[in-house]
Amino acid sequence: MTSKKAVIRFLLLCGIVGLSGCASKPPAATLSQLSQAELAVKQADKSKAPEYASVELYTAREQLASAQQAMNKKDYAEARRLAERAMVNAQLAETMAEAAQTRQAATELQQSVEALRREADQRASRSR
Repeated sequence: MTSKKAVIRFLLLCGIVGLSGCASKPPAATLSQLSQAELAVKQADKSKAPEYASVELYTAREQLASAQQAMNKKDYAEARRLAERAMVNAQLAETMAEAAQTRQAATELQQSVEALRREADQRASRSR
């Protein structure tokens, strides 16, 4: 009888230890979201976002740092929410930077076309 009780206690102890080990692991979805957010912030850093969308990039960095702090506190729901926001803001910053670059290129192209048009008009008026 005593050995049965000991075995049952041992099995219960193993179950408790096993469950506590599972409870301390962050959910895979949260880890994935945090990794994606980190990657998005790094990509935005490498783009022209620091130059053209610094506020949005700063916000993304702050949210990523807050997500990492929430992970350390084992608040996985908050960590995931903040990581999602960080990723969206990093992507926004990168997109805003691309849009600004495109606008700048369009303006430069428009100025070049206008300069060519003026030059063509001058040549046409000289040949008359």
